[in-house]
Amino acid sequence: MGPPQRKPRRPGTLALLAAVLGFLFCLLAALTYNSAAGSTANQGTGRIQPRRGGRNGGAAATGTLRPAPRKLKLTADIKRRCDGTLGTWCADFHTQAPVPAVTAPRGNQTCSLDCNKAGWMGFNCLHPMKRYCTHKHRQFGFEVSRVEPDLAAGMQAQTFWDFPTSHCAGTCDEDIAACYCPSHTPYGRLPAPEDAPLGSPPERQGRPMGLYCQPSKLDNGTATAWGEVEPELLFGPEGWCTSEAPRHVCDCFVDGWGGNNCELRYEAFCLNQCNGRGECNQGYCKCDPGWHGIDCAHASAAADDTQPGREADRPWIAELVRTPAARTFPPDAVRRRPLIYVYEMPAEYVTLMIQYRWGGTACVPRYFDFHNETHLSEDLYAAESGFLEMLLQSEHRTLDPEEADFLYVPAYTSCLITPVQRTADSLRDMWYGVENLRVHAATHMLLEAYYWIKAHAPYWNRRGGWDHIWLVTFDEASCYVPAAIRASIILSHWGRMDANHTSGSGYWEDVYSDEVHHPHWEPDGFLQKIAGHPCYDPVKARSEGAMFCRLHSRLAAAVASHPCHAQQDLVVPLMKTPQTFYKSPLLGATPRSRTWLAFHRGRVQQDNPPYSRGLRQRLANASAAGGWLEKHKIVMGEHDVVEGDYSELLASSTFCLVLPGDGWSARMDDAMLHGCIPVIIMDNVHVSFESILDLAAFTVRIPQADAERLPEVLAAVPEERRREMRRALSAAWQKFGYTSYGPYARKVRELQRANAEEAAAARRERQAEGGDGDAAPASLPAAVPDLDPAADDAFGTIMAWLHSRIEATR
Repeated sequence: MGPPQRKPRRPGTLALLAAVLGFLFCLLAALTYNSAAGSTANQGTGRIQPRRGGRNGGAAATGTLRPAPRKLKLTADIKRRCDGTLGTWCADFHTQAPVPAVTAPRGNQTCSLDCNKAGWMGFNCLHPMKRYCTHKHRQFGFEVSRVEPDLAAGMQAQTFWDFPTSHCAGTCDEDIAACYCPSHTPYGRLPAPEDAPLGSPPERQGRPMGLYCQPSKLDNGTATAWGEVEPELLFGPEGWCTSEAPRHVCDCFVDGWGGNNCELRYEAFCLNQCNGRGECNQGYCKCDPGWHGIDCAHASAAADDTQPGREADRPWIAELVRTPAARTFPPDAVRRRPLIYVYEMPAEYVTLMIQYRWGGTACVPRYFDFHNETHLSEDLYAAESGFLEMLLQSEHRTLDPEEADFLYVPAYTSCLITPVQRTADSLRDMWYGVENLRVHAATHMLLEAYYWIKAHAPYWNRRGGWDHIWLVTFDEASCYVPAAIRASIILSHWGRMDANHTSGSGYWEDVYSDEVHHPHWEPDGFLQKIAGHPCYDPVKARSEGAMFCRLHSRLAAAVASHPCHAQQDLVVPLMKTPQTFYKSPLLGATPRSRTWLAFHRGRVQQDNPPYSRGLRQRLANASAAGGWLEKHKIVMGEHDVVEGDYSELLASSTFCLVLPGDGWSARMDDAMLHGCIPVIIMDNVHVSFESILDLAAFTVRIPQADAERLPEVLAAVPEERRREMRRALSAAWQKFGYTSYGPYARKVRELQRANAEEAAAARRERQAEGGDGDAAPASLPAAVPDLDPAADDAFGTIMAWLHSRIEATR
């Protein structure tokens, strides 16, 4: 006789037990968090000072008592704006009771010795930090030595790309590793004398000799891969370095330099253009007396703010200077939370990277031309600077960390990876990473930033970093964020959720999951610094309830006040310039016939199997073998598959494929910004805002294993469902663009006017042909002619979501 049989458990018993335990846990967690919120403010290092006014002390600061502002009503307009969001975070943000706005306190901090950070380090700028031009990287040690140029090294190289981009056959600016014509030539660089004051300009600037301006031969005529320019064109009688009117001209790679011979000077990029209170030095704000900070927004007691800033005399920067946090608020002023303080990090984490970059359009969202007109950069990682500048100019910024809901830590890891890390061999090029392993340098920069804020400010220890925000924008950057900062909110473009993960990059310098040891830079190995976490965690719970919160992630996502919301990461859109979606009906362009069933045009890399998890290769092969283009009107492949303007093709497609690249790709954002239904084919990866928007209403997901069934899956979606999805998409699309950013907003309005004029011309043409002038929209979504660029964009969405996280971090 066998063992006694257990009586079958009644259906639903486990669910009921889980619900009861869940309720008890939620109750306990809520009480714990509420208690912690009231008690942690005085914990930590003991250096936290009582609030100087701030959110709860504004009335006291003015000497009057004000009634507490009331929460706003939930109106039909707010409901419309929050349509398609998950949970209550959107409505809670728009109906929140405003808080008193308090003028930022002034201190006595000043800029020491009036210095420029490039070339120097330390508060007093008394310690040299040279960045030598070089043609090789050192393998060991921490001392950086001057390396004399050796053009003969090019005889063993295949191309000049085998060298760091600062390799130089001329005179080097050893502050930023920039190469110029030799000092002995008529247009060579003459450095400032050794006894000149700090920050003195060179006696003669000289003409730049960048990567594409290096000699291709030795003095004896022997060919070398050092460069690609005939020496005669550089140093001969009519050469670049010798003649007033040279036969050959080189790139003006220095930001703020232009003209045929790089003789013109114009405005360079600086964050918030230094608030008009400082001079921009190729990315670094050299603040006026009495002002300090990353954008010269902080005023000391000695600052004279009665005088206008530089924007008064430089109208081209007037619309680029905006610092609401620095104004003097009247007694009855109020603000909306969240309030975010931007850490004043040492220059090497932010502005030094901009000074070190090669070329004026890299690492920045905008740049000037030699007419001082603003242009929008197409840099893939522009969100690193763009989001920071939007935050610096936002109504949500506070200059007082004591009243902040969150603290933002700027660290330019993407700018470090490209273009900075390839350029030279200083400690701030490598950040203690092994040569060419770019992602290691990025991890180390984040770690060093973490150690710096712990050593110099009390706020990390106050709440264990839960109220800190970091943004990482590179391909798989969320995967190699160091474990030490994982408690914080991580904003990224890559939402991979595997607990155990290895790199999917097809580029060997960016493979983060290979172990590396180095006696100086990685004595304990690299992987232990990033181990133990998924790349992206949509429900990140404190340890006391981590298991329960993972089991109840759907409930936590739906209820903003759920105690499992101890923290979350968020996948945010890329900064796509409005020009990239200029043919979108959502910018007022005439809706186009959706002639393509599905569309994906871009790199496939058949010879690089790791790239895109092999998905692009599989789909391109299936498309070619099955004749998808002819049979199904599906575009899948490289740029030669179908010709045409990219924005027009997206606006002419019903479905747009969302596939990975070396990590994230821009395809989700491209689809949304063109009114094209996204088809997501990448397992266990969240796309932009997937944890906070109802993506099921306007996207299709196909498992990777079923990728070759694409034509069958899409053909099965009825036309009525397609219309429903496009209608839902049209309510959410603006959340995927940063249209409230000042330079983007101006471009949006320009495109709206141009599209309106084009539509009017088409209407007149139809009338001239005997029609009534009206034409039915070719497809949904319909044209949006009067879009407000500032309403409900990606930045506003992030701020609204952060508002829902305030209590969860306490």
